[in-house]
Amino acid sequence: MTAAAPPAPPLGPWSPLRLRVFRGLWIAGFVSNIGTTMHTVGAGWAITDLSDSPAIVSLVQTAWAIPGFIFAVPAGVFADVIDRRKLLLVCQVTAMLFAAALGVLEMTDQLDVPMLLTGTFLLSIVLTMAGPPFMALIPDLVGPEELTQAIGLNNISYNGSQSVGPALAGVVIAAAGAGAVFMLNAVSFLGIVFVLWRYRPERPGPTSDERAWDAMRTGFRYFRDRPILRRYAWRIMLAFITTSSMVALLPAVARTRLDTSAGEFGMLAAGFGVGAVLAVWLLPRVRHLASPDGLVFGSALVWAVGAAVVGLTTWLPLAVLGVLLTGAAAMATMNITYSMFMLLLPAWIRGRASSVVMLMVWLGASIGGIGWGAAANAIGIGEALLVAAASHVLIAAAITRWMRLAPEQPHA
Repeated sequence: MTAAAPPAPPLGPWSPLRLRVFRGLWIAGFVSNIGTTMHTVGAGWAITDLSDSPAIVSLVQTAWAIPGFIFAVPAGVFADVIDRRKLLLVCQVTAMLFAAALGVLEMTDQLDVPMLLTGTFLLSIVLTMAGPPFMALIPDLVGPEELTQAIGLNNISYNGSQSVGPALAGVVIAAAGAGAVFMLNAVSFLGIVFVLWRYRPERPGPTSDERAWDAMRTGFRYFRDRPILRRYAWRIMLAFITTSSMVALLPAVARTRLDTSAGEFGMLAAGFGVGAVLAVWLLPRVRHLASPDGLVFGSALVWAVGAAVVGLTTWLPLAVLGVLLTGAAAMATMNITYSMFMLLLPAWIRGRASSVVMLMVWLGASIGGIGWGAAANAIGIGEALLVAAASHVLIAAAITRWMRLAPEQPHA
């Protein structure tokens, strides 16, 4: 009689990293995420060198957001009809070329506003197309018992890069200019290319075009026929219209109101990521204190305070605190609303419904980027942020009154 095998050790939050391919892809993805956040800071700083108009400066946010609105759902379809590994390889190489082109243009003093906005727009298209196949690849790399941990590690990668990337970008801009940031972003894609080039999946990629397009239509019909799902999507979009004001106007705030150096701007922008990480840590500890709607409204008040501080102050440390508050509050609102939205969905529709929600996120960010830039041109940057703060509270009050996060059972 043979001895029983010892029980498997419990799976911890870091357990997927023991798997070689996932570990390599996670590390490479973290580096790439840092490069991407560095790019957004570099683009925001570069455009303030090219224009002093808040409306023009805010178009960087719009150029980054519009592809998400246009391509979020088609990206999910492509992930279902094209070999995901090959699609990701094409996306990473293309993104590397776009980032390098922007770097060369900036370093040779040939970069202008249309080129910067076009390059940012094209880079965002490629990264939008890469998102769904990247997420869809994860279940192929880890077992079902470790999928939750793997998704959690991806969230750590994203939020961590939001904290590290802007600060690094500020240092690099101060030392070598925005062009060097764009070139480093190009280099940051090489890790994913290397890992994917060596990875050979055991299962072939999807091939059925008709099935995927039919699935997309089914997803839209499911969403259309359930008012509660549309309610959640509208809530998310309305929140992003106002919260996008901070991202869109922060480069102009840093350059014209705070008179920051590039390094100080990086530290200021890093407040978003630090705040998001704090919100992720704090939310489980405060969920019992109020209803979901109460927490969302409380988050709106925190966001409004942060935006008002940034709009009023000319002292950098206080502005950093304001940005941190807005980053934490925006993350809390999205976390609460999106998690409750997912609980309403049966498993078979979650991917497509999530794509529709991301479409609404980017729609809100696109509208906000254009609208708050125009408002800042008309009434001033600080005044526009104060209007955004007041609008955010009013919208939060309205949606928590008439578009409540009701605990309803998932639809069949």
